[in-house]
Amino acid sequence: MKNKGSTMVLLVIVIALIIILGASVLNIAVKQYAIKKFNIDSKQAFYISETGLNESYVKSCLLIDESIRKALQRAEDYLLLNPLDKIEAENIFITKYKIYLRTNIENRIEVVSNPSVEIWNDDTLAFIDDEVTVILKSSYLHENDVDKVTGVELVISVPDFNDVSAGTYDPRNYIQFKNWNS
Repeated sequence: MKNKGSTMVLLVIVIALIIILGASVLNIAVKQYAIKKFNIDSKQAFYISETGLNESYVKSCLLIDESIRKALQRAEDYLLLNPLDKIEAENIFITKYKIYLRTNIENRIEVVSNPSVEIWNDDTLAFIDDEVTVILKSSYLHENDVDKVTGVELVISVPDFNDVSAGTYDPRNYIQFKNWNS
């Protein structure tokens, strides 16, 4: 008669162990789901942030083309008055191209929506050896508070006046990405 309640106690202990084990497995599964969801949201935020940089590339190509057309028009106007002075026309083209590009690049590239794109150069944009480097940072804030920032350097060069005059140019040849980072 001394063993009458021992089966019941053993059964309660076994059930408690099964409940604890089940709760642990459930807790692990929930944490794994949260990690997987965070990884998916993080990748999505990264790709959307990169989209901001790609859109900046397209906008830069359009700006380069517009800068070429405006500068070429000024150089051609000069050549109408001075048809033999191609060297000065080329200098006018290069100067006007640089001025137009520097003046308009910030307005064309920077975006305040989501993803946002900012120019991160410390000082004013300056051409060095007929190239200007524009440091871009794109950030995207996912609805689940996952923030992803990517960056790139856009290197924009001055086109050759003779190629532009002949109409044999592609704006994509004067821009390149360097130093992607995330």
